[in-house]
Amino acid sequence: MRARPRFLALLLALLLGVSGARAEVYQAEGMASLEGGRTAAREQAIDDALAQIAVSHRGRLVGVSEWGPEGLAESSLLGPRRVPGRMSVISEREGEQLLYVTVSLDTGQTASGEAPPVARVEVQTAQDGCAGTSLPPGRFLKRRALTSFFALKHPQQSSGLGEVSYWLPGELARRLSLQNNVSAMDGGRYTLFAPGVLDEPLSGQDSARELGAREGAQFIVAGQVVESRISRQAPRLSLFGSADSTQASLAYNGPFAGFLGASVRVAPVAREFAMDVWLYDAFTGALLARERLSGEASGDVAPSSARSLTPYALADSDYGRMIDGLIDQAVQRLSVNMGCLPFTTRVVRAEGGKVYLGAGAVDGLAVGDRLLVYRQQPDTQIRSAAGEALGVPEVLLGDISITQVQPRMSLGIMNGGRQAQTGDLARFPRRL
Repeated sequence: MRARPRFLALLLALLLGVSGARAEVYQAEGMASLEGGRTAAREQAIDDALAQIAVSHRGRLVGVSEWGPEGLAESSLLGPRRVPGRMSVISEREGEQLLYVTVSLDTGQTASGEAPPVARVEVQTAQDGCAGTSLPPGRFLKRRALTSFFALKHPQQSSGLGEVSYWLPGELARRLSLQNNVSAMDGGRYTLFAPGVLDEPLSGQDSARELGAREGAQFIVAGQVVESRISRQAPRLSLFGSADSTQASLAYNGPFAGFLGASVRVAPVAREFAMDVWLYDAFTGALLARERLSGEASGDVAPSSARSLTPYALADSDYGRMIDGLIDQAVQRLSVNMGCLPFTTRVVRAEGGKVYLGAGAVDGLAVGDRLLVYRQQPDTQIRSAAGEALGVPEVLLGDISITQVQPRMSLGIMNGGRQAQTGDLARFPRRL
């Protein structure tokens, strides 16, 4: 593999790297072994070229791939690994069982051809803000997600919310499934955390990985209801009495008091709602995103056991409509985060060169698709100094061609490389 010249080239780029903000056009030639098939080699060669550009552009090494006893080892570490810009392949050539791909990257253009902003803090749409597979118009790959139980941080405040811990994940799953890139399942009966464990999303990482493997999901959504307190009360005149004893009342001695049964009651006129939403990668357990969504409603916010909130009654009160808007925000942000990551599924069965995947037509796969096959090395899971799971190293085995598709399953044939096994991952490659 001529490791020494490549190392010297990277070292030279590291020493001479620049970090200027002006737009530039960079070129680099990446290489990869053809042992696992041309599709897998092309993907790896492009990554190699982009890594070289990142080194020369930012002056630091951002990613490493190594050959070991098990073949080519990659890491699924989270974090920026590339310089943003519009990338294109200039040329490809083969030699000495290697594939060489020359890549050009224009830092003054995005994938859509527009000038990139200096900083982006707002949520982007999955189509415009993410680099991923380019599919024909009208075709989408649906990433499977499982929503789980939402615990109540302050149960004493939950009057009128019904069984929000169960209906909230169910409603998230329903609305997520209406998105083009997500197929969600309601897992409100599952929880990632031990009883009483709140505000610790990192403690659910191992459970997220186990639950994802058991339920065939790519992502796990979890969270908690943080706040639902009444924030403001005001006096209200009540006639003919009231059966609601939850509101404080004062005697009224004005005209017709005895006849009308009038009284002045202190009623809720403003109420808050806040929820934490956590998104996990079900293959590694890594915490991908954490959001706190909150709001306050005024007007019709009085809690009532006779009119408990349900997904079908959110539009009936000011408080419900506010919560309805927060759920929509959560769905939008979750959809963008999921859509920005490659479509991945599991190998559920392997027989020689035949590979059966746990995803099919309802997930967007079609005959003729080619996916890269990886094998995780769970014994070497990478964690931060604080114990946070960051990723699991992977070995690239090769690629498969889909030859048969059923609603929830598909069959593929390995194109050279090593044989797949049950539990391996199949990931949709980049398409240019």
